[in-house]
Amino acid sequence: MFTDNKDFYPTPQNLIDKMLDGLDWKMIHTVLEPSAGKGNIVEALKKKEDFNNRWYTTIKLNIDCIENDTNLRAVLKEKNFRVVHDDFLTYDTMKEYDLIIMNPPFSNGCKHLLKALEMQQRNGGAVICLLNAETLKNECNNERIMLNSMLEEYNADIIFRMLSRMQRKKQVLRLH
Repeated sequence: MFTDNKDFYPTPQNLIDKMLDGLDWKMIHTVLEPSAGKGNIVEALKKKEDFNNRWYTTIKLNIDCIENDTNLRAVLKEKNFRVVHDDFLTYDTMKEYDLIIMNPPFSNGCKHLLKALEMQQRNGGAVICLLNAETLKNECNNERIMLNSMLEEYNADIIFRMLSRMQRKKQVLRLH
């Protein structure tokens, strides 16, 4: 179904767990998943919300999704996820997000992460991004140089992991 989308790599549950590890759920109310794919990260967020509500403290996550692929947007809508736009790079909102969490397309992960950082500069929200490691290791253009500079300035946690299924190096970036 999604074989024509070269940028579609669903986020595995073990990496989503790593991305969500250590978040203070009492501080997170508004969430944006700007490259939502078929909704793996959103589903994990909803499970975390249900778990917290059952065992700890009541939280209510207000989750917005963005997805560029028409077929994947349809999947998200079938799951009753709120899709607010079709292209994160052109998304313009006054809404402030406590968390932007994403696994952006390999082809423009740098641009997606720069956009997320720009959005969070306004309100200080967190960014968690699963990113192709080459994006940070190969400073072949000004965008990548700027991204590395910003990550250093924000003292970002960068965790390198090798994905066995995809055979591509990716990393989890956590900015608070």
